[in-house]
Amino acid sequence: MKKIIIAFFALATALPVAAQGVHKTADEFNKMSRNDTTLVVLQGVVSRMKGDQRGVFYLKDETGEAYVYGLVDGRPGMNVSFPQMDIAVGDTLTVSGRHSIYNGTIIEMAGGHLIRKANGPHHAEEVEKAKSPERWPTFKGKGVDAFSAWVAARVKYPKSAIDGHIGGTVKVKFVVGSNGRVQEVEVLEGVHPALDAEAVRVIKSSPKWKPGINNGKPCRVTYTIPVIFVPNN
Repeated sequence: MKKIIIAFFALATALPVAAQGVHKTADEFNKMSRNDTTLVVLQGVVSRMKGDQRGVFYLKDETGEAYVYGLVDGRPGMNVSFPQMDIAVGDTLTVSGRHSIYNGTIIEMAGGHLIRKANGPHHAEEVEKAKSPERWPTFKGKGVDAFSAWVAARVKYPKSAIDGHIGGTVKVKFVVGSNGRVQEVEVLEGVHPALDAEAVRVIKSSPKWKPGINNGKPCRVTYTIPVIFVPNN
């Protein structure tokens, strides 16, 4: 009995991609009955992105737009997050899923599976654009250059580096979180353990920023800045 249950579960899990479902237009999908649980296939162009972490976007064809919430990768052998699918506005997608209604009013394909993807003509540009928030974080009312100056004014040259006449540029990546706190500080290109540690120390001591805004909500933004150490001759 146990083996039969396991085999049935595996078949049910694979069904959305294997069966694919009934092909419908966006308009037909939006007009489906509330109780219709038919597996549907939609094909169209990504017209708007609403959630680049969870797979929330609009898929447009010649009849209108369908709302997709929580897309997962259903292609054989693929098991990646939505950001790793590398989907951007303008890409053509084929997805399968079931009609559902959220909160009594929002028609959506929830938990759909990606079947096929073709990059749009401006895919690279759209990917870069998606990384940019609607409003960038600010540090004391200014941009990241002001923060770089703040860091430079506070680093203390480690004695071990001074004695060894060691200098250079430490490249550091960090995130300004949705709460405005600096977090996930990481050295990308180091020079010397003492210099690397000092650059990280100062950046971690940053006061709160005013967070960036995307889709009307505070968001995470990643920065990379150089911290320059020049030894005295």
